[in-house]
Amino acid sequence: MSYTNVDLVRDHLVATFPAQDKVHDQAVILESDYVVFFDGPVEASTLIVKSIQSTMPTRVTVTLGSGATSLSASPVARGTVVVASDSSLGVVYTPNKDYIINYAEGDLVIKAGSLLSVGQTVTAWFKSYILYAVDADYQLDANRGRLKRLASGDIAAGETVYLDYSPIFQSFTEELLVKAVLETNGLVEKEVDSSGQFGADPVLQAGATYQALEIICRASAARELASLRGEDRTAMAWMKLADAY
Repeated sequence: MSYTNVDLVRDHLVATFPAQDKVHDQAVILESDYVVFFDGPVEASTLIVKSIQSTMPTRVTVTLGSGATSLSASPVARGTVVVASDSSLGVVYTPNKDYIINYAEGDLVIKAGSLLSVGQTVTAWFKSYILYAVDADYQLDANRGRLKRLASGDIAAGETVYLDYSPIFQSFTEELLVKAVLETNGLVEKEVDSSGQFGADPVLQAGATYQALEIICRASAARELASLRGEDRTAMAWMKLADAY
């Protein structure tokens, strides 16, 4: 018998956690089937799938501005950037001391106290990524954090691609809600209403809903402790909420 339901339980629950800082350059090998790259949902609009297809670095000469100076219109691969005073490598500048690179945007920014200066012309070498397109080169299942290559696209079977994306950490899922409701209804029917005469009772409905919420809160605390967030405070909050129910 049903004493509570998913909609009643969901009304008491807070929204999912917002996306955390972005993951960069996660290597994934794509075959013909789906590959899980994150154990949970991700923000679909943030996913970038990219690949390096040249062993030779690109060389550019740029004049440094006061803000970000563009080296590439495409994302730049980490660890491949060299910046020098000229193409003969007269003076080689030090990353994170003289300059920083925004790899996702392909930009260079001068650091304070750097040997570099605004208006200076430098030569840079780097490897850049090519970008693949969703629904043309790959298919994304954002809710389950997985993707697969499309045979009609440009990603080869067995190719290693690199992913940028923002994960969403959920302490509870729809599956957990459904299981908690089923477990609660079964417990209430067995322990409280074995004769099946109180199904429409509002007090019993409220009690069943709170029982389901307690199950969800305790499971959410366990999931939070096991997640990449590592947030003990969040887990403790779920446990306190469970005790309140």
